[in-house]
Amino acid sequence: MSLAFEHTAPDFIEPVLGWRAWLVVERNGAPRLRSLFVPTIWRPRAELVAECLCPRVLPLPRVLRRPRHDAPGRRCECGVYATDLKTTLRYLRNARGLDDRPLARVLGRVSLWGTVVECDRGWRASHAYPAEIVVPARSLGGDPVVPLEEVALGLSDYGVAVRLVEAGRPKELLEALASERAPEAA
Repeated sequence: MSLAFEHTAPDFIEPVLGWRAWLVVERNGAPRLRSLFVPTIWRPRAELVAECLCPRVLPLPRVLRRPRHDAPGRRCECGVYATDLKTTLRYLRNARGLDDRPLARVLGRVSLWGTVVECDRGWRASHAYPAEIVVPARSLGGDPVVPLEEVALGLSDYGVAVRLVEAGRPKELLEALASERAPEAA
C-alpha cells in the first residue's frame, strides 16, 4: 500500500512518526547524527531533504542508470527511512561507521512529511527531522569514545527531547522503551 501524496491532498496534516537509528559522529567539535548507510549528516534545527543517491553510487553503465528524480521514487529505494522500534533496534545492533569511528549509536523517533511512501520496511519520505533522541546509558558496542552523558548533552543542539535510557543491550533498550510507552494500570 502506498501513501504517496504527490498529486493529491493528504488525508492528515500531522507528520508520520517512526523510529530510526543513527551513528553519532563528531563534526566541528560537536556530536552530530549521521545516517547508518550513507554518509549524510543530519544538521541541527534543519530539515533533512531526501535526494536519490542511486545514480551516483551504483557502478552501472550510463544507459542502465536510473534518471534523476525526486525522492522518494516509486520505483527506487531512495528517501529518508523510518520503521518500527524492533526493526530499528536490529539496525542499531549492526550499525558500523563507514569512514568515522562513531561516538555512539543512538535511536529515536523521527517526523516524516512531504511525500511519504509506505514500504515493506516502514516508510520513506522526502523530508524528516528527529522528534526525540534516545541515548542508551551504556554503550551498545565497544567502549564509548566520550562519555554518553556528554553525547546526550551535545545532541541537545537538535532542539528536541534527548534522554538517556538505562540500557546496554538492544533487548534491554526495547524493554525500557516498551515499558515507558505502556499504559499505566488503573
